[in-house]
Amino acid sequence: MEPAPAPAFDREYYEDNGQAGDRVALWFYERVAARLAPAGSRAIDFGAGVGFFARRLAKHFDASAYDGSAEARELTHSNAPTVHIRDNTDAIEPGSFDLVTALHVLEHIPDPAPTLEMFQRWLAPGGRLLAVVPNPDGWGHRLSHDDWFAFKDPTHCTLLPMHEWLDRITGAGFVIDRAGTDGLWDPPYVKRVPRVVQLPVFGAMAAVQVAVGRLFLPPRWGECLVLIATRR
Repeated sequence: MEPAPAPAFDREYYEDNGQAGDRVALWFYERVAARLAPAGSRAIDFGAGVGFFARRLAKHFDASAYDGSAEARELTHSNAPTVHIRDNTDAIEPGSFDLVTALHVLEHIPDPAPTLEMFQRWLAPGGRLLAVVPNPDGWGHRLSHDDWFAFKDPTHCTLLPMHEWLDRITGAGFVIDRAGTDGLWDPPYVKRVPRVVQLPVFGAMAAVQVAVGRLFLPPRWGECLVLIATRR
């Protein structure tokens, strides 16, 4: 049997997954990230996709972006022209950055350990990591069951429980500073109740968190695990 073809992280993929443009979630993560390193510091968005979060990082930092997809790098160059596009992770020197961001990336990697170790090498001592991954322990999964959003993307190959992510990140040389969530943003969670009714009810706390721009929701109160860590 021939191996399955590698997933195509192209324009169509990002459009199908609602990631082809800027969005409210990136505004929230921008404000979280801006507090993690001094203005003008060196930051890189790993798995930058079409580049809108990297463009937001460039408002605060000397920003770089990397994605394994050549088409995604081209889209980032178009959408974020002031961002440095990196096309070879091996060429990045140790200690090159003060902040690494990886939003909805690690779940696409069969073995995230080498990538986490790479982040540790890229960061200067005391540098910060902001990572977001789907959380099977969260209420989003518990309420949606088999209809959970993370199961709908066939490129998701590493959906780990929270304790495993914590163990892997600390094992790669980080100290966990904060663990939180993005809230419940993917209704319907209750059958026969319209989505437009459920969204303001389940999403109220997430909306408050977005409005204040600070991560305060407990890790299990949402769809995804949001982790902030410091390089030892």
